[in-house]
Amino acid sequence: MARRQKDNDKGSWGELILFVLIILCIYFTLALFDSSLTGEGGREWGKYLRDTWGGAVIVLLLFGLYVCIAKLLGLRIPKLPRQILGTIQLYISFAFMLGFLKEMGWSSEATLLRYGNFGSGLAKFFVLNIGTFITLILVVCSFLLSMFFYGSRLLKLSLPHLSSLRLKLRRRRPRPSSRPGRYDADTYEEEYRPDDILFTRKIPQSRPNHDDEADIIPDPDIMQNFTIEFPKLKPAPEESQPVQKPQEPEGITKSGQKTLEKIDDALAILNSGGTAPRKSERKPLSRTRSPKLRRPFPELTFPEAQTAKPQDSKDINEPHTNDDESVFPPPTEIFGERSRFDPSRTTQKDSGKQGRAIITTLKNFNVSASVAQVVPGPSVTQYKLEIAPGVKISKVAGLDEEIAMDLAVMSVRIEAPILGTHYVGVEIPNQERKVVSLRSVIESGEFINTEARLPIPLGMKTGGKILVRGLEEMQHILAAGNEGSGRRTFVNTCILSLCSIRRPEELKLILIDPRHVEFSVYDGMPHLLAEPVNDLETARKALEWACTEMDRRTAEFAQEKTRSIETYNRKVKNSKRIPEIVIVISELSDLMYAPGNDFSDLLVKLARKSASAGIYMLIAAQKPSPDVWGSQMKAIIPARAVFALNSQADSRNVIDSQDAAKLTGKGDMLFMSTNNPVPTRLQAPYISEEKAADFTEYMTSNLEPPEYTTF
Repeated sequence: MARRQKDNDKGSWGELILFVLIILCIYFTLALFDSSLTGEGGREWGKYLRDTWGGAVIVLLLFGLYVCIAKLLGLRIPKLPRQILGTIQLYISFAFMLGFLKEMGWSSEATLLRYGNFGSGLAKFFVLNIGTFITLILVVCSFLLSMFFYGSRLLKLSLPHLSSLRLKLRRRRPRPSSRPGRYDADTYEEEYRPDDILFTRKIPQSRPNHDDEADIIPDPDIMQNFTIEFPKLKPAPEESQPVQKPQEPEGITKSGQKTLEKIDDALAILNSGGTAPRKSERKPLSRTRSPKLRRPFPELTFPEAQTAKPQDSKDINEPHTNDDESVFPPPTEIFGERSRFDPSRTTQKDSGKQGRAIITTLKNFNVSASVAQVVPGPSVTQYKLEIAPGVKISKVAGLDEEIAMDLAVMSVRIEAPILGTHYVGVEIPNQERKVVSLRSVIESGEFINTEARLPIPLGMKTGGKILVRGLEEMQHILAAGNEGSGRRTFVNTCILSLCSIRRPEELKLILIDPRHVEFSVYDGMPHLLAEPVNDLETARKALEWACTEMDRRTAEFAQEKTRSIETYNRKVKNSKRIPEIVIVISELSDLMYAPGNDFSDLLVKLARKSASAGIYMLIAAQKPSPDVWGSQMKAIIPARAVFALNSQADSRNVIDSQDAAKLTGKGDMLFMSTNNPVPTRLQAPYISEEKAADFTEYMTSNLEPPEYTTF
């Protein structure tokens, strides 16, 4: 019993290992296709598989899944070693083919058509050493080799001469013995072996040339060369019924009948030790297969169902205090589809042509340079140029219009030099713009692992890196841009990202919308401190209330001997903690052009010391002219996200350069702050108005409604 229990334990452990392997194969398959079900770790594994082994690795994953499921179900896998070799060779063939196509200039964004470093390196090695034509032949031969491992008939059909040569060189079988009734060891065929007998050696069998029904007497010398193992059968009862000879099934040929009779004779001789019995005394041979012994499954014990206690029934209708833990933070699927941009996979088809054109244009103006690196981005591609010694950088910076004319593009921005490097950056707009969705930014490691309390997803830089900055670090930020430049979408992404990572008791919003249409979608969201402000008088009262709240908080901070809201909330009890407040203004010019123009003083007062009290501002402006964005505001608010502007004067007023007039719109932006003194080119995240409405509906239906404050 102990030994049987030990065998059962071994079987259960084997099944558990196979089950774990099946789960791993499914997990890596989903990660290969960048599924959201695998999480952040799955995305890293998927990126590793696509970059290193390519899309052809799906062949190995599916084969591993097939083998594990077959072993778990107890199914027989024919010729497993040959299948393993064939699968490995098939993967190498597909990776080799995709790498060869990449060397020929073909590329695809599809997951299964990505070549990977393995296929690319393999193809590059052969193309450089033996040429394109021989490499193509090797690709075809690689697939034929995988067919050979599988034993496919397609290989035989494709090579008929090889098959005929193989038939000629095959060793001739000796003719069967002419002596009737004798077994020939070289001519017995395996298909005549019965199913209920286990042979340790193939039994030789001859096929007599005549069709008579004479008795067959086996040769004792031949019978010593093989052994027969009989299955263990139950003993027959004492009173057994006379065995009736069953009727032979239809469709059996004479040769099959004679073969069964010969095997029956051999069994009778071995059992009796005498001569062959007469044909009338032979017993029919059973053709039924003995049942296989299956390993018994381990017994499972289930706990008895526990009935609920009467005193527990009263807790059903009681409210749960932690219900919002299951709905907050909200799922990232609510922000729409995930965008994919991999700079290592994205290559400009005309990058080489554009690089040569840039060098030629600079050479026409006596500037010697070379392209050191090409960095693709979602909206622009940056060419890092290495300038020859003795050339003034200012001379290169003034050739943007000449380069734009030679390349036939709408605008060219030159960053001379790139901060922290000895290169000059030339940014060329892409022919096909890649959209950076808000979901992909929120799911990125930069946003998830940030230490900022109020993270703002600014966008994606050239090279594919996400830039995230904390609003408490920037204190206040200005978003400027014309209609259609992406300014409104940027403000919406800032609001949604803040509300998705901070609970309503930790963050409150004051939305000032003089145009009545910008923030109406957020009405009723739990993070709102008050209803969206639409008229100028209420906006003035809201800013005055913010100034009063700022003074009250700073006084409490002084009593607790703290300098910021973070240290204050860490020091006091939970009941005395105060939320951070973000004031969002949809259009600054509507306030600055208001009668009386007292908004300027209120904004300047807030901008000076409200950040230490946990009150921040996000201001948007369509036309940041000097009368709207004055010198005082410029000095107090250094963080600016600038989108496309039509006026070079407005661009200089915001970022002290005319680069904002060279932006292409639709989220193409420049960001600068105290930590980023040089404007950085970014592609801002995008979210549709429908998804913003879905987010508001999700928050209002799953969290408690807000308690509005009246100003």
